[in-house]
Amino acid sequence: MNHSLLAELQRQDAYPSVSLLFTTKPGPSMASSDLDALNGLADTADRRLEGDVPDETRRTVIESVRGLIGSLAEQRATKAIAVFASPNYSAVVHLGDATRDRVVIDDTFATRDLVADANRTALYRVVTLSDHKSRVFLGDRARLVEERTQAWPLHRVEDQSLATWAHAVTAAVAAEHARQPLPTLVAGVNRSAREVAKASNIDVIGIIRGNHDRTSWADLHNQAWPLVCDWLRIDSQRALGQLDTARGANRYAGGVNEIWELAHDARVELLVVEETYAYPARLRDGQLIAAVDTEAPDVIDDAIDELIEIVLNNRGRVAIIADGTLVEHDRLAAVLRY
Repeated sequence: MNHSLLAELQRQDAYPSVSLLFTTKPGPSMASSDLDALNGLADTADRRLEGDVPDETRRTVIESVRGLIGSLAEQRATKAIAVFASPNYSAVVHLGDATRDRVVIDDTFATRDLVADANRTALYRVVTLSDHKSRVFLGDRARLVEERTQAWPLHRVEDQSLATWAHAVTAAVAAEHARQPLPTLVAGVNRSAREVAKASNIDVIGIIRGNHDRTSWADLHNQAWPLVCDWLRIDSQRALGQLDTARGANRYAGGVNEIWELAHDARVELLVVEETYAYPARLRDGQLIAAVDTEAPDVIDDAIDELIEIVLNNRGRVAIIADGTLVEHDRLAAVLRY
């Protein structure tokens, strides 16, 4: 899962937006039993849409869903799959961990599992930098992929001083971070690398020593991943610590309805939620009312998914952490901006 695709999915807004989420068996291709089960979820979506939207719209969306499912037959299977389709958009996302099997129909796609997957895979950036060259890689748990664009890699020109070279690289990395904010590791030993590492507008989480102009992505990943794991542990602990601090500073909120209202007012700076917490609900006069008949057309399949999207759209942050961690906070809590 990458953040660019996540952001693109979260920008979509059309009814009906159908999301199928299903746990699959990893392998070189999708198991026929998993394909059958996905088609069963498509049948469920079809039944739920019948009478809810015009038949032409229903057929368009369901045909798109079935086409996406058909395309999975020859693709490598991971631990879960997410299929998204609306009248104007469709996508498939392979997830790195099991999910709660379900069909979600709403104005927007159900992306909570994707947010969690992005956190689990810990997408991050590695910048290698020497006196002559700078490269950028994007990484997850399994690999690093080098960015090869008009901007990257960077090469120092003949008449460029070390100081202007360091400034140019720092500006280029800062522009990448502004476009796609990611935790960043800097690999290098020279002054230029130190300049990038201390830049305030780049989220640098560690330094890998040595010259890495020719280091393979596999070797670089082996050095980067332990540092990312350390950062992940600290980041989860930091989120819980921020909740405790927020309580003392009168910037804490708890409970779905309180946070729902504050999120719509763009006051949530950090939302912390347990991984499997779900809350089907109806919206009445701005308040969420828990719903049991989850497949009814007027029910929000999962208000927590909606809440996550609202916070992210308002430039807040979301930490999705292990079940049982937020027992004292009723599984959901927030740090407020004011």
